[in-house]
Amino acid sequence: MLIDDEAIQLQPDEDAADGGSRELWYVVKSKPRRETFAQQQLVRRGVETFLPRIAEVSRLGCEPSVVPLFPGYLFARIDLGTQYTSVIWAPGVSSMVAFGDVPVPVEDDVMSFLQERCGDHGLIVARPSFAAGDQVRVVDGPLEGLYGIVQGNASGHDRVRVLMELLKRRTQVTVPVEMLESVAG
Repeated sequence: MLIDDEAIQLQPDEDAADGGSRELWYVVKSKPRRETFAQQQLVRRGVETFLPRIAEVSRLGCEPSVVPLFPGYLFARIDLGTQYTSVIWAPGVSSMVAFGDVPVPVEDDVMSFLQERCGDHGLIVARPSFAAGDQVRVVDGPLEGLYGIVQGNASGHDRVRVLMELLKRRTQVTVPVEMLESVAG
């Protein structure tokens, strides 16, 4: 939907009257699977962007896959009154998220929260988390199919100690978290 530039005029605020910036964060909808391309095009137009991504840990031996945290969306910090047209007509951009005809800004505390969680590279690393007492099943490797109870974290962030019954004895084994899945108990 096209929005008339007159319809997106913001109310004057104190910062704008003092010559300050009226730039706010907005949600931009990209064309399907074109988030990175849309981000590159917006950056070329001088728009500050934020594309949070998540590295999903996959099976042992495979590289984690990096995908957008919000597929089909990214954030742009703009002055709506002067940069709206530049954003909406950028290649890879489909629209801006709006209620009615006016794009709605994202609150600063929400953006701060997301940016803190993503770090400098805009990337969240998703790792399964297990607590002591959780029932788990091994889904890969030589112990595949066996069940156990998490005893706690092992050295390193990606391994846990699991108590398993092996050869009719209880044995504590250290297992990479990506080889485990939680069992509803």
